[in-house]
Amino acid sequence: MADDFGVTDASIDPNEMLKADLIIYGIKFQWDKKDALIHMLGLQAATSTTETMTQTAVNLKQGTVHGPGAVNETFVVDSYWRMLDDEIFYGLKRAVRDKVRVGIFRFDFNKKRDDPANPGKFIVPGTYGMAYPNGVPQTEAVNNLLHSNITYNIDGNSQEGVTSQDEMEPMLYQSGLKLYDYAHNTDIGGTMDPEPLPMDKYLAAHGKAATTPTAQPAQPK
Repeated sequence: MADDFGVTDASIDPNEMLKADLIIYGIKFQWDKKDALIHMLGLQAATSTTETMTQTAVNLKQGTVHGPGAVNETFVVDSYWRMLDDEIFYGLKRAVRDKVRVGIFRFDFNKKRDDPANPGKFIVPGTYGMAYPNGVPQTEAVNNLLHSNITYNIDGNSQEGVTSQDEMEPMLYQSGLKLYDYAHNTDIGGTMDPEPLPMDKYLAAHGKAATTPTAQPAQPK
């Protein structure tokens, strides 16, 4: 039986849904140069953003009346740290220790578009706010990767806007979205040393160079 809204599972196109994997967070510190690019906030797993409105309760003889209060906004980012993320990791620890705000960016690459002002470049909508990180926990689970789940408490209200490709570190949109890019032959390789074959190991251990096997002569019939 059809529901009241006339919507069935078959009419929902998953390709039209917004993908959470295409939400990428960036960061800038107070001590960064003004022309420094927006950094990628580590390799990200689950992330979220929340706006919560507080309420004020006024007790009257007729009952309790609630009035709207301030809006609290938070970004939560689960960041996995690489060797080259030391600048970001220690920057966050300094921000917590010195009680300074960081610039936090939430980019929605679901809505990435070509930049009409700069052919060959793209623009992406985002949300920006100044925030205090609540700490820098280090999760060190066995057989897992070092990561930190950090809540960024937005100071005031976040702002919506558009960011151009030239404002971001290439790592942010290359590594951050790598699963959605087609890989060419030059994108893979060069990160590990080849492992010699067993025969090559034996020959090298006994002072002989590895040789390519020669073709055996055909046996007479």
